[in-house]
Amino acid sequence: MTATYTFDIFSTLDGFANHEGDWGGYWGKQGPEFLAHRAAAYRDPLRMVLGANTYTSNAPFLAAGFDRSLFDGWITRMFDSPVTVLSSR
Repeated sequence: MTATYTFDIFSTLDGFANHEGDWGGYWGKQGPEFLAHRAAAYRDPLRMVLGANTYTSNAPFLAAGFDRSLFDGWITRMFDSPVTVLSSR
């Protein structure tokens, strides 16, 4: 069985991704090329593998009734994918 692993690292100098008001799209770096690249990366069936803290921080977006139209299509695709959570708990 062959698997392709894709990972993202989003980092800030202070360790926090704070932003006032509108999110601003990846610290102002979002554009059509970026969105096309992300859509291609998440086009095929996938399984998300997340740490417990990352899963917990994203869990509110998975709740029924949350307005997912706020997100780009590739993020919605990611949220709809099966998830494995790695935890020591």
